[in-house]
Amino acid sequence: MHHPEDRTIGPIDFLLRKAPEMIKVPTAMLRPIFVFIVAAMLAVPVLAQTFVPGFEDVPLMPGLNVIPDSSHVFETPAGRLIEVRAAGTVSAAALETFYRDTMPALGWSRGPDGSFARINEVLVIEHSGAGGNLAVTFRLSPRVK
Repeated sequence: MHHPEDRTIGPIDFLLRKAPEMIKVPTAMLRPIFVFIVAAMLAVPVLAQTFVPGFEDVPLMPGLNVIPDSSHVFETPAGRLIEVRAAGTVSAAALETFYRDTMPALGWSRGPDGSFARINEVLVIEHSGAGGNLAVTFRLSPRVK
């Protein structure tokens, strides 16, 4: 009579039989692992955000596309000068709302003229066009003190 104990265990059988023992995770580690997984999943939209070229902290509104070869970046002793153009099928109201709501979270404060200021820089976002077809210009210059 042939008993299961008599047969030779192959490498796959051995690994499958030992899997429950090999995968044991200390209970104290479950919470940090769970927190890490949730944080990584929540960070994905932030990482997926596209930024205006030349700016590490000015997001490109969804629906806008940067116009190729429209970027101009200059470094001066007083600070950076950057101009980038984009276009898209977004409304002026949606554009203004997006940047009004988004920029403060990135360290920019909105001025009375609609520009955004940060430490030693001023960002002006201008737009033209109508009917949902906007041309947008992002212009950064040193802040005049």
